[in-house]
Amino acid sequence: MSIRLPLLSALRAFTALARLGSINAAAEELSLTQSAISHQIRSIEDYLDVVLFNRDGRKMTLTDAGRVYAYQIRQALDDIGSATDKLSRKPKPNQLVVSVLPSFAQYWLLPRLAGFALQYPDFYLTLSATMAFSNFNDDPIDCAIRFGHGDWPDLHCELLMGDSLLLVASPDFNQGQLPQTVAQVMQAPLLHASESWAVWLSAAGVEQLRPKGKLEFTDSTHLLEAARLGLGIALTRRSIAQTLIDRGELVRVTEIEPTHPSANYYLVWPHRVNQTPALLQLTAWLHVEVSRYQQVYDAKKQ
Repeated sequence: MSIRLPLLSALRAFTALARLGSINAAAEELSLTQSAISHQIRSIEDYLDVVLFNRDGRKMTLTDAGRVYAYQIRQALDDIGSATDKLSRKPKPNQLVVSVLPSFAQYWLLPRLAGFALQYPDFYLTLSATMAFSNFNDDPIDCAIRFGHGDWPDLHCELLMGDSLLLVASPDFNQGQLPQTVAQVMQAPLLHASESWAVWLSAAGVEQLRPKGKLEFTDSTHLLEAARLGLGIALTRRSIAQTLIDRGELVRVTEIEPTHPSANYYLVWPHRVNQTPALLQLTAWLHVEVSRYQQVYDAKKQ
């Protein structure tokens, strides 16, 4: 059964007036005349046989029924706009939107993107940096680089690499007098993010000790910047610290470096989506870069 509805143009005029509280402002926003806005509002009230606005001269305020209706119609129009945007968005064959952790984007991915641009000059890549696990149903992304267990329902998970945990600090930390023992490390100002100190302490053979935090961060990008500024010793992942170590802006504090016990980097995309040529190119390039990174890292350990 079809349901008769007010005209969409009238509903847009109604929500604009409800939000702005002024016929003049609503008319200006919608590029209409004031009389057109008034006519649209009257047409809805006549159709519903409900008064939506109290009128006091030029002043108009929502009635209780108008306030409820405005809220519901605003949500419905937002849903229509979102559905239209998703359907009309037509990705180009050589275009990808990639969700990625800010720290991984900053310290691992960005230093390598110049090579990607040279290899694929016509490729248009958009990085969406976020701490959240992006929702492929709602977020406008094609794939994501995630750090975790790799068991995400409805997603294809392409393993990229593992990681390890190490302590880093500015070479000028404590006037260049870096801790020489684990006990000295534990007495220094320690910087925390999401990594588990229990894993590192176990590898150091001092599970009974408890780190005393000085600063805590939700984003490892800020953790590494704090360490670079000499604010303390940071426990972090090798993948995101290596660039700063290579630049001489950070140094390893100890040789203790356990493998991250429960997480790896994965490139993920929905099972319902076929791997496009653009996604195949990105996947292949990432594997090559990971291999190069691991070869350099292995050489430095020897």
